[in-house]
Amino acid sequence: MQRPSWRVELMRVAQGQEPADLVVTGGVLLDVYTGELLGDWIVAVKGERVAYVGPWLDGLVGSDTQVLDARGQVVVPGLVDAHTHLFGARYSPHAAIPYILAGGTTCVVTELSELAYVAGELGVRAALDALRGLPVKVYATLPPLAATAPHLERHAPSVDAYRELLRDPLVVGLGEVYWGNLVLREDRRLLELIELAHAVGKVVEGHAAGARGARLAAYAAAGVTSCHEPTTAEEVRERLRLGYHTMVREGKIRQELEAVAGLWRSADMDLHRLCLVTDSAGAREILEEGYMDAVVRKAVRLGVDPVAAVRAATLVPAERFRLDGEVGGLAPGRYADFSLVPDLREFHPTVVVSSGRVVARDGKPVVSVPPYRYPDELVRTLRLQLPPVEAYRVRAPVARGTVRVRVVEMVTHLVTREGEADVLVHDGWLVPDGDLCLVAVLDRQGDGAPFVGFVRGFGLRRGACATSMAWDSPLLLAVGKSPEDLQCALTRLVSLGGGVVVCAGGEVLAELAAPVAGVVSVDPLEEVARREVQVDQALRGLGAVGPRPSLTVDVLAGLAIPHFRVCDRGYVRVRDGAILGLWPDGA
Repeated sequence: MQRPSWRVELMRVAQGQEPADLVVTGGVLLDVYTGELLGDWIVAVKGERVAYVGPWLDGLVGSDTQVLDARGQVVVPGLVDAHTHLFGARYSPHAAIPYILAGGTTCVVTELSELAYVAGELGVRAALDALRGLPVKVYATLPPLAATAPHLERHAPSVDAYRELLRDPLVVGLGEVYWGNLVLREDRRLLELIELAHAVGKVVEGHAAGARGARLAAYAAAGVTSCHEPTTAEEVRERLRLGYHTMVREGKIRQELEAVAGLWRSADMDLHRLCLVTDSAGAREILEEGYMDAVVRKAVRLGVDPVAAVRAATLVPAERFRLDGEVGGLAPGRYADFSLVPDLREFHPTVVVSSGRVVARDGKPVVSVPPYRYPDELVRTLRLQLPPVEAYRVRAPVARGTVRVRVVEMVTHLVTREGEADVLVHDGWLVPDGDLCLVAVLDRQGDGAPFVGFVRGFGLRRGACATSMAWDSPLLLAVGKSPEDLQCALTRLVSLGGGVVVCAGGEVLAELAAPVAGVVSVDPLEEVARREVQVDQALRGLGAVGPRPSLTVDVLAGLAIPHFRVCDRGYVRVRDGAILGLWPDGA
């Protein structure tokens, strides 16, 4: 907590009446408010805040003032990631934050859904506590917990709990509300949460994948004011025209910059509500490429003006969350968050300052973040007794031949649709041949039989992959070619306490342990990156397709991406929430 007199101290420094704690001299200031590059301006810092920006002012430098020489460099505001999932990228935030800072990102807005789907209010509070006191500013949005099936929302906090949590200083709004649940199903709980967020002055984040026209308008009418799901320039235009703050993703899961960069280049419309986000960055990408700095670099390579690219990663996201009085630009009263960058087009900071403190030099962090001890209740949440291997066999209505079944059909490595397939019957049991795999789904805290269905297009020729990182649910998923493979992968997964496991022929080929709620690893970032690579290499060696095969398994339960998903009770049709069985109608 800052002293009540801190603003008085800033005013005195701003007038040269008292020396600053830190002064940056000789650089070119990037003013994101005006778009100007202001030569030979200085930045003076007192404590955690900027006191003065402008031409040289006598009285700023005292005997104890730290002076940073920025000659030949641009002084750039700290980058802001307006939408990510720090608890959904497999690593603990504490492992990644030093590397995030090293590239010039000093503020992050994260979703908390991953821990909340498993542990409800406990998960939300644990996540918020984990984010306090870090050298990077982390704000959060509260997860509305809209799942593929209503019974998976059982961990959702009460409305009274949301009311209290929305007043937490770290909480800037309600997290991504899926448009299908809100517009198509008119979910009363979600509508109440939206009203509650607006009543306390917080924003409401959207997720409008696949919505357009009247439905997109209805989504805005419901009180949702942003969307990070446009995948084309035209979808960006449609959202901007309807008043949405619109986010362009370039991260681990989706990469849309190339598709929409032309909007910045054409300059035929006002883009002051368009910003850049990661929507989650992988461990390997952070280590090898960077974080928001990598996004800015790519935008510039695609022809976006460097000043416009920086503004889309600083001031615009800060304004979105009503944080522009704190972060997003270099002006008096704001946090002293900035980087010294020799070349805006390359954007490799030589020095990064967060809250007035040097936190990185030459791409390397000079601060460390100790591991966080998560509550015991969040560790080893896989409390189920796994069924015998027979539970993963599907009995056919005939003894031999083929029968027709519903399948999840992979359109891309993330997008699915409802399909049907003829499956071979051997001695009365369905046998997935060719491009078909079994998919088994279990409640991690239950003891019931799994739902067993089929996936087409994943590519496995043998083996199985099991995960506890299923999107938007407290479920375990396994995709494989045989019941024995499924059982092997799931058994190892439970013994790890969660994560992802690849098996074949009774042998574990690769694994990543994530014992915190089954979704967060406690390993260093380098180890998480190494394990992730091994898991996906093992899956590709077994025939799986796609850039991240393990991610394809994770998303099979998620409502976020159209159109056909699975839960522990059957297939789920996203457009209406219908839970469907294995056999097609009339079969």
